Amino acid sequence: MRALVLLALVPLVMWLTQTALLLRAGLPVRLRINSADLPQRLKWVNRVVTYVAFATVLLIYPPLCHSESPLTYYRGFFPLGLRPLEMLHGAAAAILYLVLLYLAWTISGNVRFEVRHDAKRLARRLAGVPLTAILAAFVEELLFRAMLLNDLLASLNVYLAVPIGVVVFAGAHYVRSVKRYWTFPGHLALGTLFSLAFVYTGALWLSLGLHAGGILVLMAVRPFIRYTGPAGLVGASIFPYAGILGILALILLSLNMWLSYGVVS
Repeated sequence: MRALVLLALVPLVMWLTQTALLLRAGLPVRLRINSADLPQRLKWVNRVVTYVAFATVLLIYPPLCHSESPLTYYRGFFPLGLRPLEMLHGAAAAILYLVLLYLAWTISGNVRFEVRHDAKRLARRLAGVPLTAILAAFVEELLFRAMLLNDLLASLNVYLAVPIGVVVFAGAHYVRSVKRYWTFPGHLALGTLFSLAFVYTGALWLSLGLHAGGILVLMAVRPFIRYTGPAGLVGASIFPYAGILGILALILLSLNMWLSYGVVS
């Protein structure tokens, strides 16, 4: 449970940093983590401190809790041989499911594709999508699967460890103020998919592929798409898995992973 304690320190660091920056800017202190009204320069400082906090947790966990270097500890979750193919399988599955979702929504008139930016801005946004997808997925999988879930599995049975890990993963997306909170069930379903992929394989290749493939499609289509259907059906623009069909797709994808990689032992 030590990983859970370390992760809980990150929101505390975020709030303390925000409080110091609000005072520096002459703004009132608040309990909710929301830096929207900070000057741009101070927003940048706030963002950097947040990244450093997550990096610090990842770096200190292995020597503190396993007496191993970070490289040795995390490398153990990336076995070689044919295992990296699991990442390709996961990415292909996530991409296929999202493409089918968008196709169904387009045919039914629930989304509309159109070019929303000029060519230069569009090229700039799309150029960084693959790297961003891999990096974002990599960091989250290290935090929530290799660190948190693996630690929970060491002290709890899988039927307790997975739900706790899923709730923490989903809740982490709402530590900062967000526009929508009804999307929480979608994040629970998403966390369940990634967590079960980790449990089935004992490695990060599969969950990393699923995670990166999903981010890749969502970021790539975002500049082109407008949602016209009801939010409960198609989700939110930044998270289409939040809608009913998206959650059903995640359940089916989880079933696919179970059929491919086995049951929880």
